[in-house]
Amino acid sequence: MNTTEAKIYSGFSRQLQLWRDEVVRHEQRLGWKVGFALPVDQQRFELPSALVGYLTQARHLSSGQCYRAPATAMLKVEPEVAVLIGRDVSVGASLEQAQAAIASYAPALELVDSTRSVHDDIEAILAGNMFHEAVLLGAPLPARAYDRKHLELSLAINGKETSTLEHQRVPQDFSALILTVAGLLEAQGERLLRGDWIITGAAATPVPVQGGDSIALDMGFMGKLKLTIG
Repeated sequence: MNTTEAKIYSGFSRQLQLWRDEVVRHEQRLGWKVGFALPVDQQRFELPSALVGYLTQARHLSSGQCYRAPATAMLKVEPEVAVLIGRDVSVGASLEQAQAAIASYAPALELVDSTRSVHDDIEAILAGNMFHEAVLLGAPLPARAYDRKHLELSLAINGKETSTLEHQRVPQDFSALILTVAGLLEAQGERLLRGDWIITGAAATPVPVQGGDSIALDMGFMGKLKLTIG
């Protein structure tokens, strides 16, 4: 896969133009998603950093909701840690300032649809918003109450546990990821703003789901989420 900086810049530029047309114009801003967050994935695909997609209020689900996916969708669900940005973050911020910008944490489920883009073209993947289908965010937990050492995760499909926390997928703090998001946005003339959510990447291996499936996420002190695929 060609992952040159030119391809990445072009793909993200196309994505943000779609974001401006579909999200900003209609006041649907919700935040951002991080993809390729693991260093091993960045090395595998020769990426300079993690990459970014956008979240929108139009695809923001509520716990207990039944989500009706397109008939042709090939869905996977990803359990994630979400962070709420409490102050604007610029690319010149320090790691400490970036971490201090987190106002809240929340459990999250992201649905991705592999039919949204081809898999071997990074420009197309970015332009297609990195396979994003929908996101479910739990109740915010104040930043002071988040404890990485006691983080836990159980993802169940139709009552059967399919995934638990993969510790290497969740960093000790999110400062570097926050600065990556801020830097990628500023390179395109945008900014990471107060009120933006960031879902920080899959905390366990993504699991295929289909119509009729019931999804339950338990993240211990962070809370629980439920979702049904219609």
